[in-house]
Amino acid sequence: MTTTPQISVLIPTYNYAHYLDETIQSVLDQTFTDFELIIVDNCSIDNTNEVVKKYLSDDRVFFYRNEVNVGLAGNWNKCLEYAKGKYIKFLCADDKFRPNLLEKFVAIMNQYPNISLITTFNQMFGLQTRIRDAPFEGLVNGQVIRKAVIMKRGGNRLFGPTAVMFRKADVKKVGKFNPQLIALTDTEYWLRLLTLGDCYMIPEILCDFRAHEGTQTVFVRKKRYERIFEVYRFLTCVKMAGVPKTDSVYSEIDLLIKQSAIRCTVVMFKLLPKLYKKENRIQFRKAFKIGYSQSVLVTTLKQYLKWKYIVKLLKEE
Repeated sequence: MTTTPQISVLIPTYNYAHYLDETIQSVLDQTFTDFELIIVDNCSIDNTNEVVKKYLSDDRVFFYRNEVNVGLAGNWNKCLEYAKGKYIKFLCADDKFRPNLLEKFVAIMNQYPNISLITTFNQMFGLQTRIRDAPFEGLVNGQVIRKAVIMKRGGNRLFGPTAVMFRKADVKKVGKFNPQLIALTDTEYWLRLLTLGDCYMIPEILCDFRAHEGTQTVFVRKKRYERIFEVYRFLTCVKMAGVPKTDSVYSEIDLLIKQSAIRCTVVMFKLLPKLYKKENRIQFRKAFKIGYSQSVLVTTLKQYLKWKYIVKLLKEE
């Protein structure tokens, strides 16, 4: 390995010791070997230390443990701080690389200096078993991808950290991961990177995502209405990060945020008869705060009542 490795493979982990052996070994089995492997433990209370310890004899492997739990986005940011490589390649602690992933990613990154993000088809295993592809492949304009993802309110065909690689130099330009988000933390970051360059999608399965109950996406999906709130946070974070005037969604982002705020406010009205439950009161306050901040409370109430009236009439026919 050179003094400065080509790739920093970053594994942020929290209580995933039972998956780590497979995950780490999938990196060490790569056909491309010029990498450093950095594992950052976010105060796990399982046997993560014991699992990682046996790999530290490899001088490419480094292990760090946070003094306090800094949250998911915070731990991803810690990983970025330790990285020295030219390219950044995250690997979630429950996922796996196919053996030739790094080799293929580096070749494309070196071939196309204008791309700021590379991603790949992948396969899910565990609770779900399915292949995940995308409606595009090869080199695609970054602005085109940005608009497609934003207009779908975070619908992510770029996939998660395990499928994505980007340049270390671009981290200084776009900043760190945003801790305000839960399930769309990575998607929002990919969009920031795509303000700098284009995207390359490899139409080949090069990694595997483990589907299980502990993932952030499952957490958001299981909590009623949380996805609606997450989309609103996502859109506002996209705007706060800065939408260039040359971006094709520049003139539409405010309307998208307003529409998302209305959806959140509808949740508030739906929860009115159920405020005896603590969880509903928490969700109600979130919805009210969003509706008030976007000045859509009265408008939404009128639309909601009109919609309820129409539904009632239809039922009576």
